[in-house]
Amino acid sequence: MGYDTKDGGFASLGEFLVRVRKACDGEVQDGRLKTAGHMEEADDSQGGFLVPEQWADRIYHAALEGAIVRPRVGDAAFRVKGNSLKVRMLNDSNRSSSLFGGVTFQWKPERGDKSLAESKPDLGERELTLKKLIGSCFVTNELEDDYGAFGSFMELAFGQAIRFIEDDAFINGTGVGQPLGILNSTALATVARQQPMEIVYEDVMNLIERLLPGSWDKAVFLFNSDTLDQILSLDVVENNVVNIVDLNNRKLCGFPFIVTEKCQSLGVTGDIFLADFSNGHYLIADKEMEIMGSRHVDDLYWHLQQQYHQGFVTDETFWRVVLRVDGQPLMDAPITPYRGGNDLSSFIALADFVS
Repeated sequence: MGYDTKDGGFASLGEFLVRVRKACDGEVQDGRLKTAGHMEEADDSQGGFLVPEQWADRIYHAALEGAIVRPRVGDAAFRVKGNSLKVRMLNDSNRSSSLFGGVTFQWKPERGDKSLAESKPDLGERELTLKKLIGSCFVTNELEDDYGAFGSFMELAFGQAIRFIEDDAFINGTGVGQPLGILNSTALATVARQQPMEIVYEDVMNLIERLLPGSWDKAVFLFNSDTLDQILSLDVVENNVVNIVDLNNRKLCGFPFIVTEKCQSLGVTGDIFLADFSNGHYLIADKEMEIMGSRHVDDLYWHLQQQYHQGFVTDETFWRVVLRVDGQPLMDAPITPYRGGNDLSSFIALADFVS
């Protein structure tokens, strides 16, 4: 079979994955030999295999389709070489008396004293430390040997799974062993709902009222499907009955909306968000994805799982995808505006009802 050098020397993703598994089993391929044994990322001789970027991207790009957060962060997604990344930032949490964390301006006459206008910004940094996300599955060797079908299966299975789990962490993550999601971030602003277990027009208006003006062109509504019947029945009754939901363009009060099970269930804080992940408001750091395969999984693993067959006996290969990633909002807290009473943020959630 001929090789397409622009894709890392392999004709397809399926062929590459088969060669990964064979390399881990110690087979000779085109003069290349890998020693059989337990795989370790840091030791190629024991089966570790760094995926050529082209084929890692095939699964990576599959993960982007339909994802909520990652496609919206733009240049705030960083590929890192080490285990962490520090991002410089301005501690801009209060604009009522200064801008950018401490810069002030004063109007002065032509010969006025300029020394009183001295000021400086308050600088800080945000550190992202990579967490490990692992996905695994067993694949029959018959499927594996069919290059096209196997490549498509890996893109679909791992691409969709990574997309879902990573996205959920960017929204709901605790920050402990996983990314910090907007729900648990101190940058989140919340508004109490008007009625328990309901979403009414005033709730939507209160969410919009707390959105930073700079986020109006990029913010999206996210809400759980449990809320859909209430969202679709939102009406404003004044001179006429006006529906504020545009189903044809999937917009709520002019903002795009996404229905997702990654939001909390109806009546719980986070069942509906108004969020802007762009403009550096949410940061992502990651390393290149790794793919590993072996028919020789550890016997102890099988014993603990009370399963007594091995891949070698059953013609199955154990596949593992590893993504090291972190994410968190840039802001430490909602911003006190230059004028106005309510703090503003790029991330606002409808909270529980307060009686």
